[in-house]
Amino acid sequence: MNEIVCDRLKASENFEFLEEGELREYLEEVSSHIGWIIIFFNSLENIVSFAIADLMTHDPYQDDRIQVFLAEMQYSQKCRTLINLYGQALECCSGVPLREELIENEKLLFECAKRRNGYAHADWIGSKENKLVSVKTKASKKGIFETYKKVDIETVKNDIDFIYKVRDKIENFHELFKEQLYK
Repeated sequence: MNEIVCDRLKASENFEFLEEGELREYLEEVSSHIGWIIIFFNSLENIVSFAIADLMTHDPYQDDRIQVFLAEMQYSQKCRTLINLYGQALECCSGVPLREELIENEKLLFECAKRRNGYAHADWIGSKENKLVSVKTKASKKGIFETYKKVDIETVKNDIDFIYKVRDKIENFHELFKEQLYK
């Protein structure tokens, strides 16, 4: 991921906005691909929700109650909850050798959120030359800083592929986890 973090004032001096025609062409090129990021990310979130409910109960009446709580949770809360449920189960069943994979999956889940958020909250209309897009603004006592990411079709396709693969990995891990847990 090619990111540049710089002072907001320096960014306005060093990066030129795309001309209106170039901007429209660029946005038309990337917009349909960004839709796939959202689709696969939402699917990943649904798998996380399913896994939480699946670990907690197998009773349809209770599943509906769990969905009440899941509907109020954001993605990061669901991920932490799922990882904690897996961790708690692993502690109780010391013969289940999935701790390393659980740690890796936790990192992958949060990396997916970071990538998705970069697209969902980017300043697309303010895109700069060389396909630089502001994906995050952070204010501190040292000033306002912008994080820019070069977003071309290859980058977007790589992020789509990453989220899709993590989605499959989490789904497969959940099935493996249950097999190991309920041996």
